[in-house]
Amino acid sequence: MRRVQRRSFLKTLFAGSVTLPFACAERPIWRYDGNVEARFIDAVSPVRGHLLRQPVDPAQFNTAIETHVDVLVVGGGVSGLAACWKLRQAGVERLLLVELADRLGGDAAAGQADDLVFPLGAHYINVPPAEADCVHEVLSDLEVITGYDAAGRPVVNPDHLLRWPDERLWTDGDWVEGLSPFVDAGGAEIEDLRAFEDDMLRWTLHRGQDGRRAFAMPLAYSTADAGVRALDTMSMAEYSQKKGWRSPRLSWLIDQACKDDYGGLAGDVSAWAAIHYFACRFYDRRLRDEYPSDTLTWPNGNQFLADGLARALTIEERWLSTAVVRLRAEGSGVEALCIHAPTEEPLRVHAGAVVYAGKLHAAPYVVADLPATQRQALGKLNYVPWLVAAVRLSAKLGDAGLAWDNVFMDSPSVGYVSARHQSAPSARGGEVLVYYLPLLGDPATVRHELLSADPQRWARMVMTDLTRVHPQLPELVEGIDICRWGHGMVRPEPGVIWGPEAELRRQPFGGIAFASCDAGGLPLFEEALYAGIAAAEHCLDVLDVPYTTSLHGRPSHG
Repeated sequence: MRRVQRRSFLKTLFAGSVTLPFACAERPIWRYDGNVEARFIDAVSPVRGHLLRQPVDPAQFNTAIETHVDVLVVGGGVSGLAACWKLRQAGVERLLLVELADRLGGDAAAGQADDLVFPLGAHYINVPPAEADCVHEVLSDLEVITGYDAAGRPVVNPDHLLRWPDERLWTDGDWVEGLSPFVDAGGAEIEDLRAFEDDMLRWTLHRGQDGRRAFAMPLAYSTADAGVRALDTMSMAEYSQKKGWRSPRLSWLIDQACKDDYGGLAGDVSAWAAIHYFACRFYDRRLRDEYPSDTLTWPNGNQFLADGLARALTIEERWLSTAVVRLRAEGSGVEALCIHAPTEEPLRVHAGAVVYAGKLHAAPYVVADLPATQRQALGKLNYVPWLVAAVRLSAKLGDAGLAWDNVFMDSPSVGYVSARHQSAPSARGGEVLVYYLPLLGDPATVRHELLSADPQRWARMVMTDLTRVHPQLPELVEGIDICRWGHGMVRPEPGVIWGPEAELRRQPFGGIAFASCDAGGLPLFEEALYAGIAAAEHCLDVLDVPYTTSLHGRPSHG
């Protein structure tokens, strides 16, 4: 069978979770028992993050320095930065962004070793679908998209395109180019594959009675047809069972894809969410000439995009290492009580409107007088903890086939990326392998394990997984930097996208608009961008500031 690209195949294959006997048969048990230099480099320390849950003593702020702004943005991830981008574009001058971490970017954070930069979280996007107006606008502003051809397809600056070799899969003791395990598949499994591809193509092309695509991006642009939204009431595993797909290879691919995209397995993830991830783009080989779906990535991952969104903010407009511990309506505006974490200095901000772009599970602790129904809706979200380990090598790996994305078929991880792959050849230093591990299981339990275990334990686990494939690794490792994302991404479980409480998560509370991809339920850059811009436009409406919408595809806009 010909090589199948990940972006046109892996993300178009979703089926039930089944153990793959052919992937793991007779594999010797390998364990790395050595020690390597290991340290935590968390974007936000757990102690600082839990400031948001502490009781607030108003008397502490009686003598606090006061600041007055038009709009306060809480959270410096993609949503918060997108809100700032839109607000500044609309001419808002008195703008303040408050971020708990020491740097902006949220889960798009990056690290550096010598001249080599590398991602510590989100690290790629794809060319946005045609209807993703706000994403096109931002990528054009950042000069990632440089224009459009005669057919209306975006033209991308080649510097931002993923280079070859892009992907490979470790299976049965060897590397296979691409991420397809179907190279030696029998007829029955190929039949399942073809049936699945046909079904996904049907959803890609389907439009509802309202004329909207079944699975659009942003998701708010999708059809409201009840028959399509009903897919959110079941898991992708249930959907696959109803379709009769039994191929173990499809089962592996769905679990790998769902782990990579949503931090869960097929049984954890809504069928609507799973189908959306590929049906919103033209991945199918039969649509290849219709519209591009290329991967866009950078040496520092999505930090490149975050930096671009933040470039119009001055130093004075960025309060880093600062927690917003209370938001309360005051007159026609909102009062914010803040604490500068390193000094514990209390600060008070008066804003005409607020974009709350932090993790939404924390909002009930911060927003005073939030209605009980909305508090309940926000509190029900589940977040998948992630561990990202940057394995620093003193020299190049010496692997001639090293790709950007390297996946092990029998690993709990989603693989590793080569930091040098997108970097300039002149970058000093050896190599950095960035290893991604979603922690499956009960989120509260695995989160406690992630945050309580010492770094050496996690380093040994990473080395055990990598060294069985790269036995020369122990001689090259200089150290491992471990970034823990306790609430790494919202998990789109059945009911999260279109369930009865979904609208409550997206509903503003007075002058406070809720952003982040948590509002929609899909942990994607594009959804975070949309949520931030939508929240900014709500604030502009509250302040009666004229603007041109960036969200022409919303039902309310037409």
